[in-house]
Amino acid sequence: MEKERAEGLAARAEEAVEGVAARVASEGGEGAAVVGEPEKCNTVTFVGADGMEQSFPLDFLLERGAIVANRVNGEDIMSVMGATNQLWVPGLPAKYFVRDIREIRFANEEVPPVIGPFVDDGHDYTNRPNVAAKAEYVGRVGEPMEFTGWAHDFDKRIIAVEFSLDNGAHWTRYDLEGTTAERWVSWTFAYTPEAPGAYQMKVRSVNEDGDASLIAAVHTFEVL
Repeated sequence: MEKERAEGLAARAEEAVEGVAARVASEGGEGAAVVGEPEKCNTVTFVGADGMEQSFPLDFLLERGAIVANRVNGEDIMSVMGATNQLWVPGLPAKYFVRDIREIRFANEEVPPVIGPFVDDGHDYTNRPNVAAKAEYVGRVGEPMEFTGWAHDFDKRIIAVEFSLDNGAHWTRYDLEGTTAERWVSWTFAYTPEAPGAYQMKVRSVNEDGDASLIAAVHTFEVL
């Protein structure tokens, strides 16, 4: 079973980085640390074009559902990420997401790497839980305006999204059900302005620990 899992991940990795000369160690690629017994593989190392290397326990990647992505919704990620591909591990901060992967090594280490619990040190998570919002910049009195966005908090569930039109003095809360830590929350909010003027909508998300976004998403708009 372990051999099949390792070889399956290797095959998916090679397909994901097709065209960038990926070398998979279990196949004995030049320059790779060849695994003589693939069934004992316990460590995977990703090497980026800039020389960045990041190693993970194989079981950790499989449990998290890690992928190497080169397309999102059928479109190349170059325009968004500035890279041909990128490692994505649900629940981890972006500093672990190696870009422009050129080599993937599968090895059997005496002591595999350890990915421990994360502590918010002000660097891994600049704003958690995350939230974003967008809408039209001009609305009309009596006509509903649709606000949309997303919310996410790495390894914690989003349980609510809150809205404020008075610079955060008061918040209107909408609780969410069925959310998981692995999936981003996509939300939609309708607001009908009652008077013309300049407005500012603030949005924040709330995680399962009750913590709200330190930095709210802000959308400024005008009502005619």
